[in-house]
Amino acid sequence: MVNPANPLKRRRDRRRRISFMNKGRSRNFIFFLSPRFVDFDTYLPMAMELAMAHPEWRLRFAVFNKQNYQAILANQTMMAGLDRCGSLHFLGSGRKGVVGKILSRMKGLALVSWWILRHGRPALFSSRAFSNSPYTLFYALARLRGGNGYLLWKRRSTDEVHRIMFQVREAPEKQPVSFLARMLGRDQDAVIHYHDQQKETLDQAASFGRIHDVPWLRIGMPHHFPAWRRFIDEQIEVERTRLALDGVPRDAEIYTLFAAKSGSGANLGLPGAIERSFGTIVTALTRLRPHAILLIRAHPQAMDEPYIAETVASLGPKAHLSFAHPEVLLALSRRCIANNPTNVLFTGFHGKSIDCSEYPEFHFKEHGEVSLAHGYGPLYINPLAKDFDMQLARALEDDSLFEAPELTEKRDRLHRNNPPRFEALLSLLEGNSPLRETPPAVQKA
Repeated sequence: MVNPANPLKRRRDRRRRISFMNKGRSRNFIFFLSPRFVDFDTYLPMAMELAMAHPEWRLRFAVFNKQNYQAILANQTMMAGLDRCGSLHFLGSGRKGVVGKILSRMKGLALVSWWILRHGRPALFSSRAFSNSPYTLFYALARLRGGNGYLLWKRRSTDEVHRIMFQVREAPEKQPVSFLARMLGRDQDAVIHYHDQQKETLDQAASFGRIHDVPWLRIGMPHHFPAWRRFIDEQIEVERTRLALDGVPRDAEIYTLFAAKSGSGANLGLPGAIERSFGTIVTALTRLRPHAILLIRAHPQAMDEPYIAETVASLGPKAHLSFAHPEVLLALSRRCIANNPTNVLFTGFHGKSIDCSEYPEFHFKEHGEVSLAHGYGPLYINPLAKDFDMQLARALEDDSLFEAPELTEKRDRLHRNNPPRFEALLSLLEGNSPLRETPPAVQKA
C-alpha cells in the first residue's frame, strides 16, 4: 500500500489534476525561425510530439527570411511533417519600396501580437534570448497573458563541429540588452537544449542575451521521439515511390551527395574547397559506379549554386536533385558522401556516411587523418589524397569499414548519455512542475 504522505505520490497526483484541467484548453505555441533552415529541422520532431500529446494546442512557425521560407516549402519531407502538427507563416517583407516594407513589418508584428494575446498561457520559442526588439515585446505580451518564452537551441551538433570554425573566424560580440528586457528581469524562462556536449556553443548564445540565470532543461535528441521515428519510416517508403515515378528502379544502387554552399570552405580557411572536393567525388564515383543513381541533397542555401546545377546537367538521368530528409536518404543510399563537415555528420543519424571534406593543416596535426566528426559515424577520405579513387573504391565495396568501434563510439556515448526526455519537456510546458526544479549549474554539467 502506498503511503499517502509520500511526497512523490502527492506530486504525481498534482500533475494529473493540472494536466486534466489544462486538457482541451487551446493554447498558441509560436516558433520563431532564424534565416537558417537548421531551426525548423531541429524543432519539427518536437512539434510533432507536442501535437500528438496535445492536439488542441495550436503550433505556428513564423519565418521572416524569404529564402528560408522557400527552402522549407520545397522540402517535401518537412512539409509532410508540418501538415501533422502546425502551420508555416511568412512574416517578412514581400513588398517593394520603403513604405511597402514598413507596412509588411507592421502587419507581421500585429499578427504575432494577436496570436499571443488571443489565448491564455502562450508559449514562445526562439534560438536566441528575447533580449531585443521585437522579441522582447512578444515576450512581454506572453508574460502578460500568463505565458512563457523559451530559448530553444537550434543545433543538435556537438561543440566539436563549431570549435574548428571559431579558430578561423571571430566569435559574436556581446550584444546590449534592451531597456524593456531589463524591466522584465530576464530574457526567457528556461533554456531547452539536447545533450551534454553543447556547453561551448550555448555559451556563444550568451552573447545575445542572459541565459545563465534561468533553468536549463536537457531533452535528448529530438529525432528519437516516437512520432518522428514513425514519420521517417513512412517517408522512406514515400521517397521510394517518388523515385520510382521518376524512373529510378527500386533495385537501383543509390548514392547521396550532401552538397554544401560554396562559401562554406571559408569557414575552414579554405576558399574554393567545396567545389574542388565535389568535383573530385563526382568524377571518381561515376567512374567507379557508372550505373549508379546519384541523389544530390543541396544545403538549403545552396539550391541555386552553379556547381551543383552544372553537375546535374552533365550527368543527365543518372543525377537527381533531392529534397528528402537526410535520415530518409541515409536509409535509401548505399553510401552518403559529404563535401563539407555538415551538421548531418554530427547529428548521430544511422547509416554509412563518408566525409570527403578538405581540412586545414592544423586539423590533421591535432586529430590525424580523420573527419572532424570522427566518432559520430563517418569514415574519412581526403579528397586531395593521391590514392583517393582507390580509397573510395574500397569504402564503396567494404561494409566492414563502417563497423569499426572508433567510428561510432562518440555517437553511441552521446545517445546513451542523453536519452529522449519528452515527458520532462511536456511537464515544463504544461506547468506541472516548479520552473526552478533543477538549478542551471546542474543542468550544464
